[in-house]
Amino acid sequence: MNFFRHQEQARRNTVWLVILFALATGAVVLTTNLLFVALIALSGSSDSDPHAPSAWEVYTGEHWLVVSLTTLAVILICSTFRQMSLRHGRDVANALGGRLLDPGTSDLKERRLLNVVEEMSIASGMPVPDIYILEDDGINAFAAGYQPSDAVIGVTRGTVNSLNREQLQGVIAHEFSHIFNGDMRMNMRLTGILYGILFIAEMGRGLLHRLHYRSSFSRRDGTHPAVYGIAFGLIAIGYTGEFFGRMIKAAVSRQREFLADASAVQFTRNASGISGALKIIGYGAGSRVHSGAAVEMSHFFFGPVMRFRATLFSTHPPLDERIQRVEPGWNGHYLAPDKDPVNFSGPAWEYPASGFVEHPSPTDTATAPAAQAESAGMGEQPQHIDGIEAATINAHSARALVFALLMSPDEATAIRQQDHVEKHCGQSAFIETLRLLNLLRRQPQERLPLVERCIPALRRMSVTQYRDMNQALVAMIKTDGRVHLYEWCLYRLLLQYLGTHFDTLPPPRSRNRKLSSARSEVGVVMAYMAVSGHDTDAERDAAYQAGMGELRMGSVSRQPAHDAGESMRPLNQALRTLTEIRPEGREQLLRALITCVRHDHQITTNERDMIRTFAALLETPLGVFGDETEQLFS
Repeated sequence: MNFFRHQEQARRNTVWLVILFALATGAVVLTTNLLFVALIALSGSSDSDPHAPSAWEVYTGEHWLVVSLTTLAVILICSTFRQMSLRHGRDVANALGGRLLDPGTSDLKERRLLNVVEEMSIASGMPVPDIYILEDDGINAFAAGYQPSDAVIGVTRGTVNSLNREQLQGVIAHEFSHIFNGDMRMNMRLTGILYGILFIAEMGRGLLHRLHYRSSFSRRDGTHPAVYGIAFGLIAIGYTGEFFGRMIKAAVSRQREFLADASAVQFTRNASGISGALKIIGYGAGSRVHSGAAVEMSHFFFGPVMRFRATLFSTHPPLDERIQRVEPGWNGHYLAPDKDPVNFSGPAWEYPASGFVEHPSPTDTATAPAAQAESAGMGEQPQHIDGIEAATINAHSARALVFALLMSPDEATAIRQQDHVEKHCGQSAFIETLRLLNLLRRQPQERLPLVERCIPALRRMSVTQYRDMNQALVAMIKTDGRVHLYEWCLYRLLLQYLGTHFDTLPPPRSRNRKLSSARSEVGVVMAYMAVSGHDTDAERDAAYQAGMGELRMGSVSRQPAHDAGESMRPLNQALRTLTEIRPEGREQLLRALITCVRHDHQITTNERDMIRTFAALLETPLGVFGDETEQLFS
């Protein structure tokens, strides 16, 4: 399954979305004008003069122009406002009444959810997204955001409580596929576009409610009948917009749900997970969401948010058809929810740690029972853990862990870096950094994956804490007067994953450029990639030509690239342009970079760090390449 092709298709669907929006807007403008013609006709119906002008004669071209432009302005202003109010994935979650899930929660089922999301993140090569809980009993979930670094995943309480681990994996994999396929970004745009059309109906309902409120407190309502006519007319216009809105949602959403179901099977290699969740919904658990914004955002969700019959305008395919597609030969029987989907037994201090096998510290015992429960539910052997793992789920410790990971191996430089930590972030951060640095030196870890696991906790910092951390990181990097390759990778990863969250990065720009239009920038990135893993010019030239040959750009001489530590400015400038490349172009570029790395059959730490960082900056999770990246990170 080619995720990049589906992303490109999603981008092209945006063009159809604009066309459908234009048609819907035209229908609303026409209906609004017809409403005014009808009101003029009704107001003049009592006139018995046969020579009186008709409503069509009174309603001149100037009236048509004024009403049309006013209606169009209202629609465009409301759509723009709504899109501006949904700048991040978390804005959707907040609008739906979601509660941000604490990475350090001790609730057993919430811990299991966190573990499943983390597993999918590791498998896909993207950071752990923020997770939100909706307090609804139905089984539903959504993914929202404009890009993977901005993504959030929301699940209902019913999903957490009613599904076993296998079924929960299927639902989460479904949502991850929406992130990869580009559906999430399109859904964000769709919400903003449709809001302007539906706003007119809300105006009519609001006016009608106000008139009803007035009449209920007054025996004699002096409101002119025309006002009631306007209110009902606006509602009629709104229903016209709602008709087109639901048609647009159905046209965009239904096939994407089939694709996401199939992708979930591919991710988990298990059809019974996603099909089991769908069967429990059909058994009677349902997928209803009670938030007032749920209908507006129904196209985000795993299942329908209301109990509508399957119709031409449904945002989701029929439940039975979805099950049949992922489980051919299904016997038609649904599943009852698991009464106790999380079972555990064993010592309370044992803790699963996703690859870490260490000894527990006293501070970890509070969350140990929950994690042990998850371990037993996964059928895995329990593992021990110390402060390194615990540091990834607490904002204060996660920040200190990042500082510790950035410390220079040179003792004199490290002491000066520690002074910067204390200066910018205080003594408590300094002490915690030293504690974690000692742990890391005793038991080294993969550095950048550990940084990515800290992202959910780091997002819980205040803006001031983030700025202090950023200043400390910049000062630490400048301590020895050089920007080492690993330092650049770590800083750019944090900037990518946290900058948008804290509004210190501009919003992503449109991605419509072809890769061939950025030939010189591709050469710069490839040159840095070749330099990072090879020592001699001959080796660098060979790796460079292997990567450029993958792109079939012809014979291209290796462009100058400084050795790590001298200057990263040309690379930063090139990447700024390459982020505007279309999805399929970014796929081609990353495949070429992987070819460059694998040319000599030796993978260095610097090369792994560069590939991981390039993938993050290009918003292209490495997991979608499948086995091609297995050698890089095994």
